[in-house]
Amino acid sequence: MLTKNQTKIMQVFTSHITEQYSMREIAKILQKDSSQTRRAIKPLIEKQFLTVTQKKHLILNYQKNHQQLAYIEHLRSKEFLNKPKNKELTMFTKEVKEKFPEDFFIFLLFGSTITAKKPRDIDILFITDDIEKVNTTEKILYNISRNYEQKIDINVISPESVYEMLAKREELNIMNELLNKHLIIYGAETFYRLIKKGRT
Repeated sequence: MLTKNQTKIMQVFTSHITEQYSMREIAKILQKDSSQTRRAIKPLIEKQFLTVTQKKHLILNYQKNHQQLAYIEHLRSKEFLNKPKNKELTMFTKEVKEKFPEDFFIFLLFGSTITAKKPRDIDILFITDDIEKVNTTEKILYNISRNYEQKIDINVISPESVYEMLAKREELNIMNELLNKHLIIYGAETFYRLIKKGRT
């Protein structure tokens, strides 16, 4: 069970999956005392939530603890969608989860949707379990998106495309972009399994 401070620390790392931080940087981001932050981080390293790099920085260990990482992602998306300015986006995500006919899918928001105060459009990524379902999924999401005023940019890919993009770590593509600019609305545990397999 993570403490409140540890949960906040993990939210920083899950929101920036491939970025490295010093303990001092984490303390500054969270506006916490350095020694207090150090005490909170130590068990996270011992339990393999975080990994220490050769340069003594910290990075998320996305290879393990997928269930707990999924819970942290849930807290992040809940906090984001509960903001009054995201009311329409909340309605859209709820409708997608209710109306999408498949059991397996991963649903993410990414890019300026996460970082900008007033994004021009909403970038979403949907990962299906089969490349044959990509076109059908795009049509379903498009039909739902027409009920909303804000422009919604829909991207649908298969796990094979995920692996292909993750393998090209230096390439500018959707997967590499969203690792550090994302919110997972549904399927977080599966998402981390894909990253583990795709970035070995």
